[in-house]
Formats: sequence, structure tokens, C-alpha cells
Amino acid sequence: MHLEPTSEQQQLDQTVAALMRRYAGADQARQQGEKMDRALLDAMADGGLLDAVRDGGPIEGVLVVERAAEALACAPIAARVLVGPLAGIRDLPHAVGLADRSKEAMVRYGSECEAFLVLDGERAVFATVDDVDVEPVAASFGPGYALVSLRGGQDLGDGGADRLRRAWQVGIAVEAASTMLPAVVKTADHVTQRYQFGRPIGSFQAVQHRLAQAYVMAEATKWLGRRAAWYHDQEFLTASAAAYACESAEVAYTSTHQVSGAIGVTTEYGLVQWTLRLLALKTALGGKRSHARRVAAARRQMDRSGLPSPVHLTVS
Repeated sequence: MHLEPTSEQQQLDQTVAALMRRYAGADQARQQGEKMDRALLDAMADGGLLDAVRDGGPIEGVLVVERAAEALACAPIAARVLVGPLAGIRDLPHAVGLADRSKEAMVRYGSECEAFLVLDGERAVFATVDDVDVEPVAASFGPGYALVSLRGGQDLGDGGADRLRRAWQVGIAVEAASTMLPAVVKTADHVTQRYQFGRPIGSFQAVQHRLAQAYVMAEATKWLGRRAAWYHDQEFLTASAAAYACESAEVAYTSTHQVSGAIGVTTEYGLVQWTLRLLALKTALGGKRSHARRVAAARRQMDRSGLPSPVHLTVS
């Protein structure tokens, strides 16, 4: 298995990182509050980054979403860059919301999205703002949220719901991984500077173990997300990535907060800017149990059909 990025992928990664340093980051996210960053979306569109999957491939889309998530980009970038294209949906506007009608359809930046991809039972729908009713709601997850009620829209046809769900599972894993990693790194920096009993908190083995476990699980989520993006037509892999991402998000959230101290401390040094987003990601599409049920169902289907386990597949 070749894990090194190509020269083109490295250049793409550097380009996205430079753009995020200019338009995103913790300070910018604090200024934006619950509002979508239209300037960032426009800059990404001008640079062709919103169409990374179409112009490059799944991994190129993953690289864009990873950089955006770690930089606290204030826009639904995973939906536009990764989820929609992996589901086979083209010609999307810049700001796209994801809605799941099996639960309350709480949509990030729902009041500002130009279109919506909606899972509605066994069908998927592409809806414009004229096809939905939007009600802003208060949420503690960081970005602005809204309840979206579907009134119309374009049915995405046979298999549309499966394609959208799998693509959304990939988006959850990719975004969660790159939200967890900077949260753990920021916490590690904090505990090396905060002293108790005359020693840095980070010098205590119990603290080191918790952060090490969170970091390893976040890294594993990153690679599972990349693999799932490549094999986005295999729900065993996409659901596995999403389920593991939810488990990792729980560990990362709990570990980083417990070693940091009270919520006031985590707010003061900015950890909550990442961890609150994790709370939203780990509940998407029904959360860990829903993803795990999909994993089991996909595995049973493979056993009945005699197909080999995807864990034996390799990327060349």
C-alpha cells in the first residue's frame, strides 16, 4: 500500500493550508461566531478547490476537507467538497447543507445554505431554498443551526439514498479526524504550561496516557476516512469509518476536557472551538450505534454474497 501523497497532492495540500492561514483559524472563527464565512467559500471557488473531487479524485477532496476542519473553517465545506461529489451530485452551489429526516433535520448553517442534500427514508432529495422551510435554532455546537423541513425538491433516483449516506459517512470521518487532532495537540500544549503540585500537568503519566490514546485514535480515524473515501461505494468501509470516528470523538472530547480542568478553562484557551464541533459530528446520521448497525448489515450481506472482506483490499 502506497501512503505517500503524490507531488500534485502535496501541492494541493500546501495551497489549501496557505488559503486557510489567510481566511480561517481560531481568531477568524471567533469573529465569525455562528455566521458562514462567504469570503472563504468564494476564495475556494476561485481557486477550484470546491471541485477537488471532480478535478482530482476522492483523496484530493479529503485533503481539502482535512485542512478546512483543522483550521475551524466557518462553512459547510465537507458537504460541498466531499459529500455531494462522492454521492455523484454535480453543479452544486457554494453553500450546501446536509439534512437527515430520520431525526430532527438540524442543519449547520441551515439559514445561509443555498441548497440541501436531504436523506428522507429510502430516498435522497436535492432541494433548493424554495423547496424547504428553514427555522433558525439555538445550538451549542459552534456554527449556526437551523431546522429544515422539506416541501419539494428533486429526487436523486434509485440508490440515491445509499450513495448520499455513504458519502456522508465519509465526510463525518474525515472532518472528525481533522477536528480531533488539533484539539489533542492544543491540549498537550496547555498541559505542558499548566502546573499542579510543582509540576506540569503533562508530566503525569495518567494525563500522557489519555492524550496519547486520543491522538492515536484520531490518527486512525484519519486513515480510515481516507480509505473510505477511496472505496466510497462500499458501506462496510464507509460505515466503519464513521462508527470509529464517533468512538474516537467521544474519547478525544472526554480526554481533552478532563485533563484541562473546568469548562471555563477550556473556553479560555480555546479548546471548545474544536471539541464542540465534535459533539455535532458524532451525532450525525444517528451517531455511533446507527453506523455500527450499518457495518453489521454490510458484513452480513458480504457473507451471503460470498464477497471477500474489504479489509483485504489495497490501494496502489
